Amino acid sequence: MSLGRYLSRGFRLVISAILLAVLLTRLDLGDMGRFLGRADLRLVAVTLVAVFFDRCLMAGRWIILLEALGIRAPRARVVKIFFLSTFFGSFLPTGIGGEAVRALSFSRLTSKGVESVASVAMDRLLGMLSMLLTGLGAFILSYGVYRHPALLGTVSALSVVAVALLVVLLSPSLHDWILKRFGTCERGWKGRVRRGIEAMGRYRARPGVLALVLLMSIGVQVLRVFQAYFLSEAMDLGTPLVYFFCFVPLILIITMLPISVSGLGTTNLAYVALFAPVGMDPDGAFVLSILILALGVIGNLPGGLIYAIEGFSSTKSAEEHQGNHGKLRSASLL
Repeated sequence: MSLGRYLSRGFRLVISAILLAVLLTRLDLGDMGRFLGRADLRLVAVTLVAVFFDRCLMAGRWIILLEALGIRAPRARVVKIFFLSTFFGSFLPTGIGGEAVRALSFSRLTSKGVESVASVAMDRLLGMLSMLLTGLGAFILSYGVYRHPALLGTVSALSVVAVALLVVLLSPSLHDWILKRFGTCERGWKGRVRRGIEAMGRYRARPGVLALVLLMSIGVQVLRVFQAYFLSEAMDLGTPLVYFFCFVPLILIITMLPISVSGLGTTNLAYVALFAPVGMDPDGAFVLSILILALGVIGNLPGGLIYAIEGFSSTKSAEEHQGNHGKLRSASLL
């Protein structure tokens, strides 16, 4: 590992440690224990079911994006790659570590590296856009109840940026300019750029697919809002649902920022800073943030189970499987 990576990881550790230390010195550990002790396990179980469905939606939308590019692979193996990437993404230092694992694993399976990256990039962008649109819609619809011009302006500006980025990626004029510049290059970085642009062109020709994936992504955000709300209700924190729709999508974006270790510290601070002013007990908000981070780990555990049982065999191409089978057969004849 290079010095830069050590420094980056060290910076994230320091940020997480400082934020957690500041919060813990201002909160009551005894109250936190009481909130946990009175949690309704039935609502916790409902929350875990919601986690299962949001992961299913996430895997399904990626499959749709892959097949829109004309890439066919066994869906069971694609789902396994998705869960492997979420598991290993939990331990990687950057905000896009899981996506990198997913793209590399699928490219190994299909030898479609550029298209794999394009599908993951589109999945990431539409996921980010869905967070912003969910939060923006909540702020607008609840403006009579919760007026916060600064937050509304921030979410609006970020939504415009995300939409603009999507428009640029799908722009026919940009695609034509790049394709004319790189011609029919098949190899090297120029060939990869050309194939990436062609992949985006295929998405541009399938607006219905992009709309469906965006709707599925919004469904994921709604499920995540309800996950936080169910856990809050399980501890009887008494905060209205409307605030969860306003705050949770914004907190999810904060969690993804590569300035902490897996969202530790930043997520906790965001929950306390946003929910305490609208009446949630600060100690309860901190406990809720810890439980939300734990939910993320639980949702990624299927990938750990897959890895424990079969490693990365799901990412092997048919040729690799045949080669390994041939080696075993030859060894059995010796």
